Amino acid sequence: MVARGWGGAVRIPVEVPAEDVGVGVMRSGFGVAWPILVALLTLGLAPMLLLNFAGQQNTRDRLMELGVANLTMRSASTAASIDSYLQSRKREIVQVSQIPDVIAYAQNLGDKGQRDLARTALAMAATADTAYESIAILSLDGTIVAASIQTDEGTNVRFRDYFQNARTGVGYVSEPSYSVITNKPALFFSAPVRTTDGILVGVVRSRINLARIWDLVEGDLGAVGAGAHAFLVDDYGIRLAVSETKGNRDKADSLIYKVIAPIEHDTALRLANDKRFGQKSAEQLVVDPLPELKAVIDSTARKGATTLTFDAGGVEQRAVATWLESKPWIYVVAMPPSSYLNAVAGPSTGFLGAVAMAAALTLVIATWMVRWILRSQGEAMR
Repeated sequence: MVARGWGGAVRIPVEVPAEDVGVGVMRSGFGVAWPILVALLTLGLAPMLLLNFAGQQNTRDRLMELGVANLTMRSASTAASIDSYLQSRKREIVQVSQIPDVIAYAQNLGDKGQRDLARTALAMAATADTAYESIAILSLDGTIVAASIQTDEGTNVRFRDYFQNARTGVGYVSEPSYSVITNKPALFFSAPVRTTDGILVGVVRSRINLARIWDLVEGDLGAVGAGAHAFLVDDYGIRLAVSETKGNRDKADSLIYKVIAPIEHDTALRLANDKRFGQKSAEQLVVDPLPELKAVIDSTARKGATTLTFDAGGVEQRAVATWLESKPWIYVVAMPPSSYLNAVAGPSTGFLGAVAMAAALTLVIATWMVRWILRSQGEAMR
């Protein structure tokens, strides 16, 4: 404060209230602290967050690759096992067609003594695998004339594809269909019976239940992770086996025989006549659409494995489809990506702890810097 008197201007010191000084210092401290704190948090945490995001994305990509690799391996392994099983049963029916007692009876259907010998040979051959339900000799008109199970005898199956193919001299593995004898799903293997001179005298066929194939497919339920499942379809898109029958064999009819796309009506009628839809008619056919797999089936390259993504019940599925070699069937193992990406679904506990420590350290450093700046300003004002 300046006062004027006779002697001129005189500066008179005026005391400033302590509260005003404190407020000024406090405001100055806050003004300095916020920019420093924001700058330190940005410099300290931003790189951590960016590195964590990049690391998570890299981990997700690697986990996805690992998941697809596991699906590929499992799909190929089970497809090979199914192939091996089918090829073994096909070799066995060819061997049956070459048994002397079988050939002898096919040449002379009126010989009852030879029929008994043929029945014994067929029954012995049926012990090769527990899946065998029956092995039989068919006459050239399609009638079962001798069988390991005598109740099969007398049935005419001339309309069945396994007889018609073997009748032309070609061994055959059927598609799964309902047996007209047991009314249960089965596979049929057939081979021509020829004399030593090469003359066709009959056909042999084996009827095998689907238990072994279903066992293989059911074995992939949850095999590569939570939610993993598998199914086998033919080239018409008919589901032949699904892993969901595990523990639910009594409900198999409601789980299999569904098609992945509509089938042309005349074709559906023919397939229904061949019992390819179980006991369902062409009109009762259930379509459970899977267009992504249908595209794979319709492609010209019917070999190897294909990776695909589809939706099942609103859940994304990553899958690998592998073609079999012995039949135009395709085996699929699928799993939701979330099953193997959950581990990186969010920041880890360790990362959150590191962020908290970094934030606390930043706060300490900012506090120290503010105090140092304010102290320096105070000393300068003196």
